Amino acid sequence: MEKEHQKDGSSPEFSIIIGRVSTADGDRILETLASLRNQQGLHRYEVIIADRRHGDTGSRIDASYPEAQRIPCPAEMSLPELRALALDRASGHYIVVTEDHCVPSDNWLMSIVQAFEEAPVGTVAVGGCIENGVYETALDWATFFCEYSYFLASVKEGITPILPGMNIAYHHAAFENLDAGLLTSGFWETTLHPVLIDKGLKLYSTNKIRLYHCKKFSFALFAKQRFLYSRYYAGRRFSHMQIVKRILACGATLLLPPLLLYRSSMQIRSKKRLQGEFWSAVPILIVFYTIWAFGEAVGYARGPGTALARIE
Repeated sequence: MEKEHQKDGSSPEFSIIIGRVSTADGDRILETLASLRNQQGLHRYEVIIADRRHGDTGSRIDASYPEAQRIPCPAEMSLPELRALALDRASGHYIVVTEDHCVPSDNWLMSIVQAFEEAPVGTVAVGGCIENGVYETALDWATFFCEYSYFLASVKEGITPILPGMNIAYHHAAFENLDAGLLTSGFWETTLHPVLIDKGLKLYSTNKIRLYHCKKFSFALFAKQRFLYSRYYAGRRFSHMQIVKRILACGATLLLPPLLLYRSSMQIRSKKRLQGEFWSAVPILIVFYTIWAFGEAVGYARGPGTALARIE
């Protein structure tokens, strides 16, 4: 039996927005949609997928998931632009952002509602923890730890400046009267969240909102994506006129690999779990952290280039 979703034109409780960008595990989004249908509780929802991949999986979504509105998009459209486009079509009370290779826990939507009820007045967004859903090899663990060791359960509960960009829900009103550039120029956790916090609004973290990251990367694909994200991040930190800061930051990237390894090891230690998996992944992590540093060096030296549009 299908979960209740928008059929009669009334506003749903949730608008779940997804940018479909993955070149690997491209059909994982079908698991995402199936999991939404099997959520605990009765929740009216719509799914809006801005799709730059198209192909057979897109056709399967259209045929099997009428609750999902799929918007065909140009291949060069960036992930933030895809999300902003989906947001324009959203009518739900809560705007939920996830990715096309993430599978939510069966109480995901219920936990979002509970988090907003428990959060302090002024909370505009809630988010949770990320678990690894692909773990057959040391490479699988390395790709996960490189990106998400900070968000591995258990995360710190309460008000926070940092929430995971693909396991987050906002009050729809959070997007009112915003400069459109905040939503399209970069990932919302780096462009939108600081603005919300400066307005005196709050972000709230809880372990109840749990999501599984389920993307099977090859070494080459992850290395490329890590480089692109690092170049994008560094390239937009300083203006072209801030030459001295760019030079100093470029030189400081030499310190990044040992710093990142230390930081992630301390994060795993604090979680008190998965330490064996972490240490088995360390040789690959060292390579990824070196690529991370190189990407930042290129970003500081040459700017972001077209990196944002190529991130998946």
